[in-house]
Amino acid sequence: MSTNPPESKIPTRPFFLDAVDQLPPPLLELTLSNLPAGQSVEGIFVVPSDTHWRGFGWWTSPIQALVFTHQGVLQVIGPLPNRRGTTKWIPADMIILIKLSLILLYGKLEIYYLNLGRVEKSEMEYNTVSHKLLAPCLRKLIQKTWQLNPPPRPCQPDATFPDFVRTSYSFYNGLISEAISPGETVLGYVYQPEIHEPWLKIFRKKVAPKLVLAVTDQQITILQEEMKTHAHNEWVFSFIPLHRVSFIQQRIDRSWIKLVINLKTEGSPLPIEIILEPAQASKWAAIWRDGRLNEG
Repeated sequence: MSTNPPESKIPTRPFFLDAVDQLPPPLLELTLSNLPAGQSVEGIFVVPSDTHWRGFGWWTSPIQALVFTHQGVLQVIGPLPNRRGTTKWIPADMIILIKLSLILLYGKLEIYYLNLGRVEKSEMEYNTVSHKLLAPCLRKLIQKTWQLNPPPRPCQPDATFPDFVRTSYSFYNGLISEAISPGETVLGYVYQPEIHEPWLKIFRKKVAPKLVLAVTDQQITILQEEMKTHAHNEWVFSFIPLHRVSFIQQRIDRSWIKLVINLKTEGSPLPIEIILEPAQASKWAAIWRDGRLNEG
C-alpha cells in the first residue's frame, strides 16, 4: 500500500525514503514511468522545492529526488508552473566523474556520464545538514563506477598515509569519512598548500586552492577547497574511476605545473585540471608511474 504523503505535507528539508511508493505525488508518476524495469531500489534521497534569492531575483527550485538502484541512479525533477517534470537515468557503468561540493550549508552533487556517446551532467543542490542521508547511497554509487578486475601487479599501500593526519586533520578526515571505502587501498597521495602570487606589488592573489590528490587501487580522488570561498570550511571532492583515465599530462604554467587528467569518452577526452608546485608534481608523477600508469 502506498505511503506517499500529500503534497501539502512534504517536509521542508531533504529526507530519505526506502521505496518508490513512498514518493510524494509530484515525483511518484515520473518515477514509475521512467525507472527501468527490473531495478532494485536501494534508497531515495528527496530534496523539497525551495524559493531563494539568486543573482538579481527570486528563484524557485522544483522538488526532486535521486532514486538509487543496484545498477545506477534515476534523477527525478518535479514540475514547476511553467515547466514539465523530467528524469535522467544514469547507469553506473556510464559514469566517468562524480563531483561533490560541501561548502558550509551548501551541498551540490554533480554526475558526469556518457549518454549515446555524449558527455552529459546531472546535478542536485541540497542543504548539507542532510548530507548524512545521502552519503551511504552515494558511496555505493561511487563503488559501482569502479572496474573491479584484479590489478595487473601487486598494489603496495602507502604506509605514510596515516601520518597525513598530522599535516592536515581536515583533509585526512575528509578522505577517510567521505572518499575512501572499506577495503580500498591508498597507493599514494600528494598534498598541495595554497598557491599565491604577488599582485599589484603589495598584495598576494590566490592562484590555486589547498588540495590533496590521492590514488587508490580503484580511483583517483581530488579533495580541494573551493577557489572563491574564504571561510576554509569547505570540501570539494572529485571521484575518478581509474579505468576512466585516458592519460595524464603535465604542462608548465608560469612558476607552477598544470596537471591535466584526461578522462576517456567516446569523443574528445574530458580534462580535469589542477595546479601543483613543481616538487608536488614530480612526486605525483612518481606515484602514478609506479602504481597504475602501465595499465593502459
